[in-house]
Amino acid sequence: MGRTAIITGGGGAIALALARKLAGRGYALTLVDIDEARLAANRSALPDGTQTAVADLSTDAGRESVARLIQARPETDLLVNNAGIIRPGNIVDLSVAEMERHIAINLIAPMRLTKAAAEIMMTRKAGAILSIVSAAGLVALPGSAAYSASKFGLRGFLTAASLELAPHGVKVVGVFPGAVDTPMLRYEATHGGSVLNFLNKDVLSAEDVAAACLRALDGTKLETHLPFWDSVTARIVCIAPGLLPRMIPTFQKQGEKGLKRFLDSRGLKAEG
Repeated sequence: MGRTAIITGGGGAIALALARKLAGRGYALTLVDIDEARLAANRSALPDGTQTAVADLSTDAGRESVARLIQARPETDLLVNNAGIIRPGNIVDLSVAEMERHIAINLIAPMRLTKAAAEIMMTRKAGAILSIVSAAGLVALPGSAAYSASKFGLRGFLTAASLELAPHGVKVVGVFPGAVDTPMLRYEATHGGSVLNFLNKDVLSAEDVAAACLRALDGTKLETHLPFWDSVTARIVCIAPGLLPRMIPTFQKQGEKGLKRFLDSRGLKAEG
């Protein structure tokens, strides 16, 4: 029997790039997403036999349906927690529902699905759980408090889960990308998201993240960061968050230039 993988956020660009690489390694794939049309589009670009499931991970019912899917397939070798959302805005501008939705999808869903996968993988003493986190899990930025909270929480959860599951032969890893050119980033760029996403000359591609995922699965590190040097800066700030107020004005100017470059290079315009 070949290897099997379940990928949440399966209608997205990162999921498609990673699914293609996993298919090349012989994995049978199941993609999970709330958007049936995007799932169908990605499935059509993947090998025959790729399966899909529609679920809303912001709800208890949606999370439980995917947990049951995982546990109905005790042969599952890999769970990829890839689903995520961000709605730019200061905490006073976000509704309570929007804040809670960040936590539900970005944190509670990977926690619930990791538990489901761990229970079946521990019995076989084999398997891997990979989560796409974010550089926002290292350093919190203005305009993304809810998103940062969810990603900080996910980082802590993965650290503890890796310690609990490693003795049982289950691998837990996280990938922490900076800005990735996906529909989510383009939404941020055109809807008032943080300009600090655009400090680098170039943003990452979905292919970059997929390649990092394979390195994480093949390696021994709990965390894989990209771009690497950005993560060094982020980890320094994480140790001394009091540095941020002094650094942000310089970063803001650099980010504004980067945002303009990003919008112009892709023919996008900021709304409002």
